[in-house]
Amino acid sequence: MCGQCGLILGQKRRTRKELETLSSIFTNLLLLNEARGRDATGIYMGNKDGSGQILKDAVPANFFVKSARFRELMSSFDNSISVFVGHTRWRTVGTPTVSFNNHPIEADFFVGTHNGTILNHKELFFRYNWKRSGQVDSEAIFRMADVSLGNNKLLNMESFTGGLREFIGTMSFIMQNKYDPASLYIGIGNMPLHFLFHKKFRCYCYSSDPAMLVHATGNMPDWKIVELPKRKLYQFDVPTLKLRKSISMLFCSSRAYQSLV
Repeated sequence: MCGQCGLILGQKRRTRKELETLSSIFTNLLLLNEARGRDATGIYMGNKDGSGQILKDAVPANFFVKSARFRELMSSFDNSISVFVGHTRWRTVGTPTVSFNNHPIEADFFVGTHNGTILNHKELFFRYNWKRSGQVDSEAIFRMADVSLGNNKLLNMESFTGGLREFIGTMSFIMQNKYDPASLYIGIGNMPLHFLFHKKFRCYCYSSDPAMLVHATGNMPDWKIVELPKRKLYQFDVPTLKLRKSISMLFCSSRAYQSLV
């Protein structure tokens, strides 16, 4: 069990007060998601141009948000930022003392987070001869995304979800292609992921636990629940916040696998 949380920021010229409110919501989400994982905490702050910064450490969220590096990064939050991707890790595979094992995970083209466990990650890395930067099983998702790019460096969603059919375990994830920063990919499998939308802020807010969304947003009435069905991969256009595409995302669950062996 890990915690995923973040903000998806549509095109808008936000006031300083709005930026401060959203910064506070994201920080509160990290703190609340500590209950889902205390082994490490990390964030990715992505810019509209595809550049971004990753900050992560093998500490619980309540220590992480007090660090000078976190405060410095959040102080740079302005209207050039399009996504905040956060993660609180409950260790399964891979020691938290190795930075790459902690989330966000950065592959060659994709950066993102995952909640769940990929049981056959060793077999997948061997079968595809993927480069491996750490020990964590989650890396397999982002390596599969890397090899599912077309010649235009855009994700072929059919190829990617076809590859996921070979995965055994549990998953929900968020990821962005650094060469296509206007798109954000959200895979909702058999692990929880919940969303709110705020029209004035032009912002989606997400978390693994819906109660954490309510607490982090202060139960403000203008945040509206957004229902996204499970077992689907979604492509959102970040500037407009519109859903571009969704397709089925099938893989073998841990329970189904155990019933076969």
